[in-house]
Amino acid sequence: MTTSGEDERDRLDRLDRIEAILLTTATQQQTNTFVLGEVATKLDQLTNRVDQVAAEVANLNDILMASIEIAETDRQTFQAEIRRVWEYLVREGGNGNSPLS
Repeated sequence: MTTSGEDERDRLDRLDRIEAILLTTATQQQTNTFVLGEVATKLDQLTNRVDQVAAEVANLNDILMASIEIAETDRQTFQAEIRRVWEYLVREGGNGNSPLS
């Protein structure tokens, strides 16, 4: 049989274990809260950087599209110039290598 002193000691030991568990849990919760705050900060920074990169890509896309339009205009201009030169050469007697008479 157990005595009331042993029962009291068992209860106190059990309370000590519960207090230790609660202390460990509270400490872990503090750590988790801190880490979650750090993760949230990093996530905000990453989100901002992604937004910046997206804006840079959109800007580069605009530049690319403008460059393509300029290149197309240049191509059309060069084709027209080549056509004018060709027509001039045809009117003036060909390529200058006409056979001797």
